[in-house]
Formats: sequence, C-alpha cells, structure tokens
Amino acid sequence: MNVAALLEVRGLTKSFGAVEVIRGIDVAFEEGKRHLIIGPNGAGKTTFFNLMGGQIRSSSGRIQLLGRDVTDLSVSQRAMLGLGRTFQIASLFPQLSVFDNLLIAADSPVLAQRGTSDFTALAEEALDLCELRSRRYDRVRTLSYGEQRRLEIAMSLVTRPKLLLLDEPMAGLTRDERQALADRILALSASTGIVMIEHDLETALPLAEKLTVLHLGQIVASGSPEEVMQNPFVRQIYLL
Repeated sequence: MNVAALLEVRGLTKSFGAVEVIRGIDVAFEEGKRHLIIGPNGAGKTTFFNLMGGQIRSSSGRIQLLGRDVTDLSVSQRAMLGLGRTFQIASLFPQLSVFDNLLIAADSPVLAQRGTSDFTALAEEALDLCELRSRRYDRVRTLSYGEQRRLEIAMSLVTRPKLLLLDEPMAGLTRDERQALADRILALSASTGIVMIEHDLETALPLAEKLTVLHLGQIVASGSPEEVMQNPFVRQIYLL
C-alpha cells in the first residue's frame, strides 16, 4: 500500500448475507486533496464510508490510515489516529448552546488519549473555522439548518482530524447555504484532508480535485473531475 496516502483501501468488500454491497474497492485518498465520491442511490457510498469509519466491518480487504492497518480497529481507535466523520443526519444537542455542543465534542476519549485538556481552546478554534462565533451562545434549535450542518462539521474538527469524511453535508440546504458551506470546506482543506459524498454536483464538483464514481458497489471511474465526467459510462449513469 502507498503509505503516503492519508487513507487507502485495497480489495474492500462487504456482504450482508448473500448480497454483496461493496465489491473489491481499491482507492487512495491523498493528503491535501479534496476527494468527491458520487454515484446513484444504492451505489454503496454510505456503506463505503461506514467501512472506512469503522461503523461496520468489512467482509474482506484492508484499510490503512496514515500507513497503519486499521481494518480491525474500532471507531474511537481510528479517531485517535486522525479520522473524523460527519453523517447524513446531524447529531446535535438542540437545547444547548453552540459552544456547549463543541465542548461536549471536545470531551472525548480521543483528546484524553492524547493528553489534551484545553477543551475551550479547541472549541474556540472550531468555532472560528466554521464561522459560528456570532452564534456562540445561541441554542442550537435556533440555528438555521445550514448553520447546524456547519456546527456538526465544527464538532468533528475539535479533535483536529487529519482526514474528514463528510456524508452529504449539503443535503437539505438552500442555494446560499450550500455555497457558504462549500466556502468553508474549501478553507478547511488547507489543513485537513476532505473526502465527501454529495449529490449536489453543481456545488460539489467545483470543490473536487479528484472524483470517484461508485455504481453497484464498484468504482467505475476515478480521476480528475474533467476526465471522469466525460467517461461514457458515467454520462450514461447520470443521463448527461
């Protein structure tokens, strides 16, 4: 495997009973690259994220994070090594303030393992990274949906991950909210590797430096966005 990659998978498969959902995926996510994963509904994108994040275990294949085999490691063990994750549905504490949500995220085994105790400084940093300082003391339930998505990303950044998996971060957002979030993702990628699943190609494609297309659990194209979107099979999938 290529130890220069932040995260790399080889021969990754996942079956649920007799149904093979992920079929022999080989891909590497490089440091300093914004990597977009797309594919039709049912392509296996979220299952693939769950395999990389450790939420489910693979049937076969290997996963390496920062050159270390993490195939059999737990979610928290992968997080300690530098992997962050957001989900399609945000998991927030609506009755608490924005800053309290960040402090809860900071009070994690990941930072305890590193011997970090200055949770306030890390929460302040994440607050600024996601441009939520003006909402610091507001209860989460008063935030717009777009602000809540930014807060979820901020909570995942408290542990300073080296690689962040974003699962459909723009789903349900207005056009202005999508663009604001795209600007944040662009800024974050200067210090954190980004791998993103997204259906909104209009907003997400301009962010991508590398594009991978999944179809029926397999990679059917991977490379620069320009060349991938000209692939005849990809164009057929998306009826371009």
